[in-house]
Amino acid sequence: MISPIEQFTRDLLSRRGALVEPRESGLDVMAAPALAATLGLAEYQRLIFTPDASAPDAVLVDYDSPLVERMGRLIEEVGRVAFVKGPAVNLKSIDPEAELSRGLTLLNGVFRCRGYAAALPVCFCFLFEFDILADERAGGVITVWVNPQTRSVPRMASWLRDIDLTDEEPPVAAGAEVILPWDLAIPAATSSIRPELQEFLESVTRRRDRDLHRLREYYLDVDREIRRKLARARPSDEARGRELQRLEGTARIYQARLLDVADRYRVRVRLAPLAVLACRVPTYQLTVRLLRRNAAADVLFSWNPIDGRLERRCCDGCHTAVDAASLCDDRVHYLCGRCLDACPQCGKPYCRACHVRCPRRHEA
Repeated sequence: MISPIEQFTRDLLSRRGALVEPRESGLDVMAAPALAATLGLAEYQRLIFTPDASAPDAVLVDYDSPLVERMGRLIEEVGRVAFVKGPAVNLKSIDPEAELSRGLTLLNGVFRCRGYAAALPVCFCFLFEFDILADERAGGVITVWVNPQTRSVPRMASWLRDIDLTDEEPPVAAGAEVILPWDLAIPAATSSIRPELQEFLESVTRRRDRDLHRLREYYLDVDREIRRKLARARPSDEARGRELQRLEGTARIYQARLLDVADRYRVRVRLAPLAVLACRVPTYQLTVRLLRRNAAADVLFSWNPIDGRLERRCCDGCHTAVDAASLCDDRVHYLCGRCLDACPQCGKPYCRACHVRCPRRHEA
């Protein structure tokens, strides 16, 4: 039986144009000069995958082999998108008006359903690794789904547990470039880690405040003791000068220790993509007209059969998935509360999707 690392090596080298011939003791590889130089191999090379395999001038490949690290660089050049088989579900009939009433909340506008139809859009599953670092560390792996056709974030966790990782043909036209919706995926990932980040921040704050309290009490005691000595010293006493220097030095040390505590409890968050899965997901697409005063805009919403609900559409300003949205007056952008917030200078709300800064003139 072929080991996973041998299968991986054979697939990767074949993809990069090398001639790979399986042998009983491993693989015979004939690679182009550039590829051989990148991997540190001869142009004709025998690769073995068990230490007991005997072959002259063969290179042993295991998970600690330098060759595996070099092949990892080739993976980074290829990309990390895998096309897999989508969920096998049947679309049941729905009442679009009822689904919109249940799943769409507009705070300052109204909507009208203009029809719906079955669709098979390409959805992307992003796997992110995250690390939260301070005096302690927390982290893990999160998964977010994005439907770029309707700018929405599906809930697909129940299907992901039983995902079929069988390779499929790319769900795009032959030779077409796969454009990944990072602008939607990163805000979705940030929202997903927010609960864990909040819990981590509360824990960090408790420990930081405890250390600051202890530090303050200690240096206050030192300060009081020095001031008592100063009160007893005569104005011309040489000891008074020494105590004044001690007082100033204590204040400097206290400020430096405060900076040390602040640095120790500074929170840093790292979010790194691991992989992307792409597949077709059967959905219903609902055409909805959004109405705000005298303006209107037609947008698409998606109803997902995995959880039987309308997918949360993303804000047109910050791209975060929205549960309750507001509409702007000019172009009827679909917005979260922060992207239709008031200007801090004039107090008037404005659309962050229409304008980078407040369009009104402000007095200097």
